[in-house]
Amino acid sequence: MADSLEGNKITLNVASSGNQFVGLRILDSEKTITFPMGYNLGENDVSVDKLNKSQRKAILNLLSRINGCKKLKEGEKIFEFNNQKNDSSMPLQSMLYIIEDYLERNTYYTEKEILYTVAKSGKISWNRTVKKNQPTVSESGIAFLDFVVRKNHIQENQLITELHVYCVYKCFEVLGFLYTPFLPGKGLLSETDIIKDKKYFLSFIQEKIDNTHLESNIELFSAMYDFLANFNADAELNNATFGTKSFQTVWESMVENLFTTISENTKERYFYPRTKWTFKRFRNAPLRPDTIMIDGDKCFILDSKYYSYSSKEKEEDTENGEETSGSIPGSDSIQKQITYAEFIDKGINNNPNNKRPDKYRFDSSNIFNVFILPAKNTDGKFDYLGYATSEWKDNSKNYHYVHAITLDTQFLMTNGNKNSDALRKELIEFIMKENKVTLQG
Repeated sequence: MADSLEGNKITLNVASSGNQFVGLRILDSEKTITFPMGYNLGENDVSVDKLNKSQRKAILNLLSRINGCKKLKEGEKIFEFNNQKNDSSMPLQSMLYIIEDYLERNTYYTEKEILYTVAKSGKISWNRTVKKNQPTVSESGIAFLDFVVRKNHIQENQLITELHVYCVYKCFEVLGFLYTPFLPGKGLLSETDIIKDKKYFLSFIQEKIDNTHLESNIELFSAMYDFLANFNADAELNNATFGTKSFQTVWESMVENLFTTISENTKERYFYPRTKWTFKRFRNAPLRPDTIMIDGDKCFILDSKYYSYSSKEKEEDTENGEETSGSIPGSDSIQKQITYAEFIDKGINNNPNNKRPDKYRFDSSNIFNVFILPAKNTDGKFDYLGYATSEWKDNSKNYHYVHAITLDTQFLMTNGNKNSDALRKELIEFIMKENKVTLQG
């Protein structure tokens, strides 16, 4: 280890609005990590050497949640290096693997495994030649035209090691602070070398992957290949950005993962209200509910709203294009929820594609509408804010009441990749309890 990042400043922030950037920003020696709204943070300003284990884990989890969100559209995931936008997604998992592998090895990769190739001459392995190559039969007898020979690795050994040194340095430059305050030394290869011969280096690493038998080395080479193929760096690190201004999509995706009980195909088939024009014979795109949760004879329609409902400032609802007071779901969002429920209540049995209408038939008293919003809940996973109604409805049905429930952000970030029966049961019991109080009140 050559250089130290000790004393470099790290600022941990929590977003205050729904359209604020969430993720990692690096500017020279300062690093800023912004967590989503409602995240429970302790100390905000720390140095690299003072970053504790839980903070490192939380940052890694944040970056992984953003990186792994498949619903983020092109351009919504920001990956920039020295103010230059990278053409592909950040190779986060490969970068983390390279760092962790280096820390575990405590050294750079050097060739120890004997590799072989097919050639006309060289130190022949007859055992491998007989097994791999077909001999040529002629009048004078049987002969091998090609042999499996031991490769001369003197120059290749140096190259694969230098490529490893380069990858380790660049990965530590961006993400190494999550593991250690120290920065490994540079190797012989520069960014200019990588740009100039990138295609050759990738081909060289691919050959290593194809001819290596040790699984740990294959994984390392694969991570190096992915990193070099997807990380465009033409200079020393001055600044870097990885994250999104569309965390609503990540929030929605995590809630869906955690609570849904039906597949996307089932949702498409049964729960998408459509409209159409007669003069153009054109069907408009259907309304798409975020999450459908079914429990026996009960149906819960969950709409994930990454809103700063406690804010006094007005914000734009980026999903529906409406302005909301204090970023509280507006009339469009409320009406949409009621429309979903009415479709399930009335329209589903008229769907010609529905071969089993009884399977998804729900009594109106067993259909529930819920907004899921972010919060720092100190007393549990869920908290109740209240409910919305529409003035043009008689509010005689359960689903006319759209409940607003907060979900602890830190809990969701930790568990957003799970699908849990126990958590669904807990949420259902919470909704049923609050709905009962609402109707009685």
